[in-house]
Amino acid sequence: MEVRRYESVVVFNPRLSDSQVKDEVKKVEAVLAANQATLQGVDTWGKKEAAFSFNKQRFGYYVVFNYEAANHEVPNALQSVLRINESVQKFQTHLIKTATRKFKGNPKRLQNPRTEGDDFDYGDSYE
Repeated sequence: MEVRRYESVVVFNPRLSDSQVKDEVKKVEAVLAANQATLQGVDTWGKKEAAFSFNKQRFGYYVVFNYEAANHEVPNALQSVLRINESVQKFQTHLIKTATRKFKGNPKRLQNPRTEGDDFDYGDSYE
C-alpha cells in the first residue's frame, strides 16, 4: 500500500488554557497512533484571529498536524473524533501530493520556445 501524507489544521476554542490545549493535542496524537499513522510533526500557531467568526468566536487556537498513513481511512477516523469533540471549532484535512509535474508552465509554450530577440513586434517605431 502506498503511504500518503496528510496535513490537518485544527482550530480549538480560544477559551481553553494552554494545558487544556496540550491535552487535546495529545488526544489527537493518540487517535493517529491508534490508526497506525506516523506523526511527522505538530506545529502550534497559537491564538489567532480568524477572517470570519464561527460559533460566535472571532479567535481560535490553531494547531497543524502533519502525518503519514498507509490506510486511507485515517483522515476519516480523525475527523469523526474531531467532529464530536466540543473543544474543536473547525478542522480541515488535506492530502499532500508528492507528484510533481514533468513540465512546468504552459505546455504549448514549451513546444515552441521563443528566442531571446523574439519580442513582440509593435510595428513602426515612433522616433
